[in-house]
Amino acid sequence: MKRYVILGNGVAGQTCAEELRKLDASSAVTILAAEPHPLYSRVALPGFVRGQLSEDKVMLRKIADYEKHGINIHFETRGERIVVAEKVVHSNQGQSFHYDALLIATGGRPKAATWDSLAGTPDILSFQTLDDAKRIIERTDRAKSVLVLGGSFIGYELAEGIAFRKKAKVTWMMRGPRFLRAVLDDEAGELCRRLGEKAGVTFVFSDNLQAISRLNGHYVGLTEKGSRIEFDCLAYGLGLDYYLAPARTCGVEIRGGIVTDEHMRTNVPDIYAAGDIAFFYDLMIERHHQIGTWDNALGHGRAVAKNMAGHDEPYFDVPTYTTTMFGSSMAVLGITEGIPGLESIRDFSYEKGYYRRLFFCQDRLVGAVLIGPPKGRKKLIDVMRSRRPIDKTREAYLDPASL
Repeated sequence: MKRYVILGNGVAGQTCAEELRKLDASSAVTILAAEPHPLYSRVALPGFVRGQLSEDKVMLRKIADYEKHGINIHFETRGERIVVAEKVVHSNQGQSFHYDALLIATGGRPKAATWDSLAGTPDILSFQTLDDAKRIIERTDRAKSVLVLGGSFIGYELAEGIAFRKKAKVTWMMRGPRFLRAVLDDEAGELCRRLGEKAGVTFVFSDNLQAISRLNGHYVGLTEKGSRIEFDCLAYGLGLDYYLAPARTCGVEIRGGIVTDEHMRTNVPDIYAAGDIAFFYDLMIERHHQIGTWDNALGHGRAVAKNMAGHDEPYFDVPTYTTTMFGSSMAVLGITEGIPGLESIRDFSYEKGYYRRLFFCQDRLVGAVLIGPPKGRKKLIDVMRSRRPIDKTREAYLDPASL
């Protein structure tokens, strides 16, 4: 009987476990889950914060599902040390788990944003887990004003979700000149700002908190540029610290994340990585890449299960991220930054509330950013997935009707 051990109960780990059960019915499949909850949809959490989804709609599995599928799950348990010579994982709970194939899909936690004035209080809020979302709702619904820090997707989801509830005034501060500065240009950033201001959000660009002090039961923040902002609680999204502790004990190559080939294999035999933590060889761009999206983690989980079970299947897909955008929508498809020779064209209208930017590498369409109605989204993904040279002018792909 083959023993599979999976570190992490996100969508990559859960998908891998269920696929392994289908591929190898006689095997032993074990998950070490850091959280106390069965799998839930992280991409549904913004809707939960907005109040549009109930908790039962966020949950994707029940404890009974693990029993039904014959998957052994250990909640509030982390793998801490891997002994490769013995093929064993030691956990924070003092347990030992022997494996024949091991998946590290541990993801990460939001980078800490700590100030002495907020230490030990419920007034500082990160956003990644279901429990985080519950704290955000409980605390910000009682606040008059909330300061959101960070120009990432998480920063946006916090600002939009809290503003949507219409309980607290939201100020959104970021160090860059616009939201998602590495992906969006000035015009796309300006459209997002206009949509946000229409939803009641106040923006502060190219600035950061320098100090926080208490004043009459709330807080005053002093920024690097000398501005003064009063708020009752602070919510932040400043990137992730990946949970690499078990990987550092077993000799796998780490470059920001855990390095894998296109089969999700690390340099250590029988150890794989998947999801946010994997710095994998991306066949779409033919170089290593790290992507923190739900769809990518789901695809990793499916591919790695087959390879752990003895198959030889490379992972390939077009990464996608879609979200609401202050009453509109935004989709980021494929590769939009970080590779040599990337070129782009665009079309936009502030009045009509739309923006389309397409990214090309030589004669291939490799990425897109769409704000407003996502017309032609599926066809654009199909073109990227084909990896074939484009058969029209680049400008023709800007027009959904021509696809």
